[in-house]
Amino acid sequence: MKKRGIAVVVVGYPATPIVESRVRFCISASHTREQLDQALQALDEVADLLGLKYSQHHKPRAFRDIKQIAAAAADKL
Repeated sequence: MKKRGIAVVVVGYPATPIVESRVRFCISASHTREQLDQALQALDEVADLLGLKYSQHHKPRAFRDIKQIAAAAADKL
């Protein structure tokens, strides 16, 4: 996200389970619609690269797989 010009705050262990983390976005009324759209587009791209998207029909990947995906995606970022 940093390379895409989007500031985020990563929340990890011990605030989350050890194999999970969260990302926080701080938005305000001063952000334009275009800025919000840009942030959503960047989030969509990064989530695809890291394989983080899932639904009720598709289970998230195992932690070891995510580490491999993240390493491969880092080269593409």
